[in-house]
Amino acid sequence: MEKDTEYTDFIVCPHCGYEDRDSWDVDFNNNETTYIKCGDCGKEMFVERCVSVTYSSYKPSSRRKRL
Repeated sequence: MEKDTEYTDFIVCPHCGYEDRDSWDVDFNNNETTYIKCGDCGKEMFVERCVSVTYSSYKPSSRRKRL
């Protein structure tokens, strides 16, 4: 059974299926893509960082703390 490697919460090795729970620690050098070696099997993989942006808005009269 092949592991899903697209839009996952952690980097998943497409070779062995290893999930890197420290994916946040990968240095992308201000790029959205990079090559890394799997922390388990050692094979190279191409990694793409996908970022989602969300917004919140409130009425001025709300009692939320201003930033």
